[in-house]
Amino acid sequence: MSEALNLYRLQKIDTRIHQITARLGEIDRKLSDDSRVKRAQNNLEKAQAQARQKRIELKQIEDKVEAQRIKRKTTQAALFGGKIKNPKELQDLQMESEALKRYISQLEDEQLDAMIANEEAENAEKQAIQALKQIKGTVAEENASMLGEKNKLETDLERLTRERDAVFQSVSSKALHLYQELRKNKHGTAVAAVTEGGCSICGQSLTPSDLQSIRASNRLVFCPTCGRILFAE
Repeated sequence: MSEALNLYRLQKIDTRIHQITARLGEIDRKLSDDSRVKRAQNNLEKAQAQARQKRIELKQIEDKVEAQRIKRKTTQAALFGGKIKNPKELQDLQMESEALKRYISQLEDEQLDAMIANEEAENAEKQAIQALKQIKGTVAEENASMLGEKNKLETDLERLTRERDAVFQSVSSKALHLYQELRKNKHGTAVAAVTEGGCSICGQSLTPSDLQSIRASNRLVFCPTCGRILFAE
């Protein structure tokens, strides 16, 4: 088996190993990335805090309305209880009762606004809870799928590593050094197949003599244009 063929096989293995290694790194990064869950958790915490605040505000206005209602009832009781005979005092009580009535009406409007705000905050909290649940479910499914892919890729990587070691044994150290230098300088492609009478990478046409040398010779033949090792299938 020619050295060019062995280097071509080695290149295919190395390319696949590089792809698998890159994908494994990507999977590990994604598995360790919990940013989506954290964002949803933060959104929930904000919604919960807002809902708590709106509940407090509603309770405060409810207490205030109730206190003013009790105060007006007391005023009304004094006004109509018959114990107070002084016209001036009765007039003052009447004015106080009317003022309390207007104030209570104003507070009830505020209470309605607080009830609406509280309901909106509660709905936002429920939506945030549901969003967090959905994101956790989605992430769990994606992680399970990626873990399955990771296991398969690691098995493939072990097999390819063994195949690479076997090919290494059939290539001279000089050829390996040349191959590694070319891979580094030629964007990972050190060996180019000959297709349609030319280099498959740069397209340089080859003479019949070049083609014969590539097929018949055990020495390495290089593309006159891009400098890659040529291999004829």
